[in-house]
Amino acid sequence: MGKPFICLQSDFGLYWGSVSSMHGVIASIDAGLQVRDISHLLPLYKPWAASFCLHYTMPCWPAGTVFVSVVDPGVGTARRSCAVKTVAGQYIITPDNGTLTHAAISPGIVEAREIDEAVNRRPDTGRYNTFHGRDVYAYTAGRLASGIIDFEGVGPAYPVEEIVRFPLVPPETAPGRASGHVTMADRHFGSITTNLSIEDFEKTGIVHGDRPLVTIVHQEKTLFEERVLYHRSFGFVGLGEPILYNGSTGYLLIALNQGHFTNKYGIEAGVDYKVNLSL
Repeated sequence: MGKPFICLQSDFGLYWGSVSSMHGVIASIDAGLQVRDISHLLPLYKPWAASFCLHYTMPCWPAGTVFVSVVDPGVGTARRSCAVKTVAGQYIITPDNGTLTHAAISPGIVEAREIDEAVNRRPDTGRYNTFHGRDVYAYTAGRLASGIIDFEGVGPAYPVEEIVRFPLVPPETAPGRASGHVTMADRHFGSITTNLSIEDFEKTGIVHGDRPLVTIVHQEKTLFEERVLYHRSFGFVGLGEPILYNGSTGYLLIALNQGHFTNKYGIEAGVDYKVNLSL
């Protein structure tokens, strides 16, 4: 059996050498480790987006995979640097700043440890504290994946209940209607993801071919209100027209066929972007 994969995600961008530096630190520990990039274009300073990206990505990777997630607006402050082990036997190394919100629910977290920087910090980096992604998280991931340390070697355990989590507002469904909020606004294709799971949405009785009224409201301002076709994919509506569909995340999405829904209507992710549907 080979060594586990390491998967990296961050908001670092691709304009300078930060991502390559993280790869280099891991390769310097063990050149045989396989490192993969999830994304380094996550929204700046938004741990919520990091949490949701992990939620989308982790089920596709095998047990033992070590995920490194660095969206860290509090870098260098007293927030915990941690590693957690999930029910699925995977690991996440990250600042404990809300990034673990979704993983704590699915698949679930069984153990959390604070990184002991006296042991698991790249040598001679103590004079600066703004690149923990390289000096602490990538370094710890390399040591863990290579077997230099086991999970207990990361540092002292702390209660899973102390993990920082964003509040999650559950959706509401009833025959012919549903309400929820926007959990992700895709900056590339422009779709929005709601917190309505496919299973929850099916309880409404709304089926492919129906055109429920979709309303999106932010702070009492209506940003979108239109009847929208619910169907399997984009090609069931004309170019630029909206479509409701079951996304690969397992949640209900709204998009424009070959258009950018989020830009057109000024929609972002957050519990204050409320989505209502009714037949």
